Amino acid sequence: MTSLPGTIHSMTTLTRSVQILVNANLQTAFDYVSDLAKHPEWSDGELKIEEISSEPIQVGKEYISKGEVPLFQKNRPNKLKMTNYQSPHTFSFVANDPSFGNVFHTFTFTQKENGILIARTMKMNLNPFLALAFTYIHYPLIGKAAIMRTMLGLKRKLESKG
Repeated sequence: MTSLPGTIHSMTTLTRSVQILVNANLQTAFDYVSDLAKHPEWSDGELKIEEISSEPIQVGKEYISKGEVPLFQKNRPNKLKMTNYQSPHTFSFVANDPSFGNVFHTFTFTQKENGILIARTMKMNLNPFLALAFTYIHYPLIGKAAIMRTMLGLKRKLESKG
């Protein structure tokens, strides 16, 4: 990008978090969710994820995903990379999106008396105009419901595993 001297390029960080209580074993839930290649089994919408490398799940493991951004594009390619892996409590990965840049995802798993609390946090940096559109149009009308459908799909999948 070419810019004029003195131009300031400010970005806005957006963070969205959701959580769901699941009746499942902690290690089983962590192992299933941290396997990014299994995300299409419970994700809302069209999603394909393939491993780029064959090593076990660990920091640095890479994947390629092709999914949809509602109202924008289907079969959208993203490169995924595991950035944190602390079994059975937390893992993080970054998805490099061609339009939105790096989108950071963190899942945490907390044992509760009545199940496992799974929290998912997504963070991205957008230019202020896109951040406003995402915050006041896309997320309330489409994004929030899609994320909740995905988390409910995860709950159903984990609880059906017994």
